[in-house]
Amino acid sequence: MRRLYEGADDFEAVIRILSFSARGRMTPAFNGLRWDFAYADDPSAELYAIWPDFVDENGDSLPSKHLLPVDVLLKARMTIVSAEMRANFHQRRIKPGLRFFCHEGSKRVAEGQVVKLTGLYLPRPERPILSRQLQHSPVG
Repeated sequence: MRRLYEGADDFEAVIRILSFSARGRMTPAFNGLRWDFAYADDPSAELYAIWPDFVDENGDSLPSKHLLPVDVLLKARMTIVSAEMRANFHQRRIKPGLRFFCHEGSKRVAEGQVVKLTGLYLPRPERPILSRQLQHSPVG
């Protein structure tokens, strides 16, 4: 299985990228974007570093040069960047069915829902590391 980030992801989700007409992105999105994550039920709209890795039907990471479609549900593996926030905050909050938003700065560009927990409770290094294969060459 080809992966954008080395090591275990924390959870799987489905994400819908908002179209420009829905006040979403003005330019196409690509895999490897480092969007910020906001809990949909949090009125403060605090943002967290939780990055998506969009995958195909086989679970392989989509190429970083592949344009992502808008207004359709896309499967993604999600990686929480901060080990401290993961252990002290996100492990208590993230569960299947949880709704969230993806942001670029203050702009909401996508919405999603947690499908299942994967490596959320497994130990791992402080930061995810980009896979060399995906960083330097397209997948597929």
